[in-house]
Amino acid sequence: MIPQFPDDEENMGLLPPKIVSVAIITIFVGGIILAWLGGLGILPIDPVATLGLAIMLIVVLVCCSAINMITSFSQRIPQYGEMEIRYEEAKAHYDNEEYEEALEIFKQLAGPRLNHKRALYYGARCYEALDDWENMKVFCKAYLELKSKDKEVWEMLNRAHKKLFEYEEAQEALDRANKL
Repeated sequence: MIPQFPDDEENMGLLPPKIVSVAIITIFVGGIILAWLGGLGILPIDPVATLGLAIMLIVVLVCCSAINMITSFSQRIPQYGEMEIRYEEAKAHYDNEEYEEALEIFKQLAGPRLNHKRALYYGARCYEALDDWENMKVFCKAYLELKSKDKEVWEMLNRAHKKLFEYEEAQEALDRANKL
């Protein structure tokens, strides 16, 4: 079965880009409205200072968000090198038909989010060699979420569905493969 990992803590403390975008738009629109109301004399505030403050807050938010994203990416650079070494090790096991050893590494590389395309592909191939059709299906579907226009993986998914006597799903997968 696929290992369960706790959620990564790499994004702890960072706001998602959608929230930052909403905050920037809110500050911008709010600043314009407040400056306009101040210019009309409805609010006792300086419109130029209000607009300047809103722009300054937007710039600070954008800069902090960019710095957080760059820091997050740069912290993962050493992990990518290690992952590449592990992938090569797993691929060597796969090429030597040591499917169980290769599969353990591919499952680790795929991670809890199942988002490493090459590990998903070769993990599905390992499951196929081990006649584990249910897990092969899981890996194929996760792969196809990342790269939906891969004819070979649609054909693999077709074979998995057939082996599990899921003929309607098998036909759907075959139809998708034939369209590519």
